[in-house]
Amino acid sequence: MQDILEQLEKKRELARLGGGQTRIDAQHKKGKLTARERIELLLDDGTFEEWDMFVEHRNTDFGMEKTKIPGDGVVTGYGMINGRLVFVFSQDFTVFGGALSETHAEKICKIMDQAMKVGAPVIGLNDSGGARIQEGVASLGGYADVFQRNVMASGVIPQISMIMGPCAGGAVYSPAMTDFIFMVKDSSYMFVTGPKS
Repeated sequence: MQDILEQLEKKRELARLGGGQTRIDAQHKKGKLTARERIELLLDDGTFEEWDMFVEHRNTDFGMEKTKIPGDGVVTGYGMINGRLVFVFSQDFTVFGGALSETHAEKICKIMDQAMKVGAPVIGLNDSGGARIQEGVASLGGYADVFQRNVMASGVIPQISMIMGPCAGGAVYSPAMTDFIFMVKDSSYMFVTGPKS
């Protein structure tokens, strides 16, 4: 039993590292926080309950089966802000540039569905290059599911988006459908497609 608990803790540590220490250092060098650091600052201390920490993408195209990271580029769950329940997702730029995969989208949809059931706000911390190109239509279908939730939640629960870095494509289409959008001065950008070259 102790071996199983140790394996589980090692897997948790791996998930907490996201894309690895080198990418975390690069994020800090740009003056940006990691997905988990953002959640820790946003929510009341000790209230965050993470969902689906070990989820990995299912893609086998373009050698993607060799690159699997627990959490698949988004941290999801719920917690409290000033004692009030909120659901939150925070995209992890250290994992594939925060790009959305099919499973990444499923994690976001899961917390949005639960938020609508209990009448709690959803806060999205967006830091993503958009759809994960390697997955093609599957990632675009994932965005369609997120957009559907944005529409279903409209007027039902508050939807708040925070643009935390350069975001493109679906990573700004979805926030555009939410109630409030906040952007970080000098480090966040919203592109309908890629940035102008």
